[in-house]
Amino acid sequence: MRDPTPAETGALRTIVTEDREDLAEQAGDLLLSLIQEAVGARGGAWVVLAGGTTPRPAYARLARGLVDRAVPIGNVSWMIGDERWVPREDAQSNERMARESLLGPLGAPEVSIASWNAGAGEPLQRAADYATRVEDALAHGARGPDLVVLGMGADGHTASLFPGAVAHLPDGRRIPVAPRMGAFAAAIEGPPDRGWRLTLCPDFLRTSRHVVFLVAGSDRVPALLRARRGDPATPAAWIRGAHTHFIVTRDAMGPERDLGDIRLA
Repeated sequence: MRDPTPAETGALRTIVTEDREDLAEQAGDLLLSLIQEAVGARGGAWVVLAGGTTPRPAYARLARGLVDRAVPIGNVSWMIGDERWVPREDAQSNERMARESLLGPLGAPEVSIASWNAGAGEPLQRAADYATRVEDALAHGARGPDLVVLGMGADGHTASLFPGAVAHLPDGRRIPVAPRMGAFAAAIEGPPDRGWRLTLCPDFLRTSRHVVFLVAGSDRVPALLRARRGDPATPAAWIRGAHTHFIVTRDAMGPERDLGDIRLA
């Protein structure tokens, strides 16, 4: 593994939105501005996308904005931050969701989309292949992603970095999921009800200029509090970029208002 260039960690910013619709609007507009900024400043953007259900309407708004602003889509590279062990045609596939809501409507060139190719072959080989994609990008001058979009589960997981899970790394090691894993990507052996997952690792995700968490739902209140306060047992607390943004619904915040980085949308 070639060491990526670490981002210089900056302050957190938390935007509290009224509901999921408001979250989608705020997130879509922020993602659009960050991609435009990267393309304008560096000629292109490297974007890592979250899966799940929360980002879908934000991605749809982002797609419309990128088209309306005539952003050169061929200059944007896309990765999927994590994936279930299902083919991309499966309804549970993160890649399928990203393609339906964002990449398809944009007409993103196929060459610009890095697929995990999940559900075919062996999970560890798919993780090794994805790690090679990252390695190749770094070898050609990239310093890290311009933007990483993440969600967060009620247990504090982000991407497929589940507390207590075992990570199978391309070099053959099996280690607990941890803030520093010494790899770009891993196959995750989680609880039996989750099955295999594929994920980018914290070591790489932390190199992003901007990390944007999208969090909705009252069941996220305890985990969100731990993540924002930097609890070392909470995977979502491990990922910080040069700029880190939490866009959350009001019910996900609960009563907490004392950390100084919060503003209302």
